Amino acid sequence: MNSSLIYEILLYLNSFYFGMFALCEFGMGIFKAVNLPYPTGTVISEFLLLLFLCCTEFVRIFLGRKGNLTERGLAVLVSIGLTVPSIFGVLYFLIWQTYVLRLEVVLCAIQLILQGLEVGFALLCLLSFYKSGAY
Repeated sequence: MNSSLIYEILLYLNSFYFGMFALCEFGMGIFKAVNLPYPTGTVISEFLLLLFLCCTEFVRIFLGRKGNLTERGLAVLVSIGLTVPSIFGVLYFLIWQTYVLRLEVVLCAIQLILQGLEVGFALLCLLSFYKSGAY
């Protein structure tokens, strides 16, 4: 078996963590929209970005898990590629959005750490796939 157990555990953990992350971001977005003065259209664009991030993360985690379990390097490689827009989405919520709460800083930092670990172990997983000839 060449499947990376640590990579699978990280993807499984991130599937639950990201669900909680998205719900918290949605709730904090509603809180900020009600209580803080936003420029016109900013609230809608931030919610659309959160929706885009949810879709990207779902596909990224799905392809990573499928590629790891079936030992297909292409799916894992696409999952690594989808990590880039996902990281930028999380960075938006961490740095570039209009108002950033302390809870968002903590949640985004944990999400970025998980994504970074997943990329590292995905690369190791890819190396083991190509070394064994299962790609």
